Amino acid sequence: ETGETITAHNLKTQAIPPRYSPLWIGLDFEDREELYRRIDSRVDIMLEMGLIDEIKSLLARGIPAKCTAMQAIGYKEFIAALNGECTIEEAADQVRMFSRRYGKRQLTWFRRNKNIHWLIRDAHETSEEILQQARQVIREFDK
Repeated sequence: ETGETITAHNLKTQAIPPRYSPLWIGLDFEDREELYRRIDSRVDIMLEMGLIDEIKSLLARGIPAKCTAMQAIGYKEFIAALNGECTIEEAADQVRMFSRRYGKRQLTWFRRNKNIHWLIRDAHETSEEILQQARQVIREFDK
């Protein structure tokens, strides 16, 4: 409608000074295996909390198995298990693997942002200690 190319629009938009000064905080683990252990544990917790029943309920309500939302990691694998294409445990193993891969891709993507202040959690740090570190970063940013 403006007659302006998207390239020209983007260049003009990028020339405008930002309204806000964001603080980017990222969380990673010193030991990648700890991250993967937590991802695996999360899959187990999702199963314990009724993920299979949730999927069955969605399908029973007429949500198509091929719709976009049902293609998310954790849904499509268990739909395959419910259809007899694999066992529940095989599906859980796939969800663990795909989730770990997705986590790795997310970290790779976020690391391109040089403005992120990374908090690296070691095996002995508690969530409270990491939260305190984040608060310190925020205090320093607000000075």
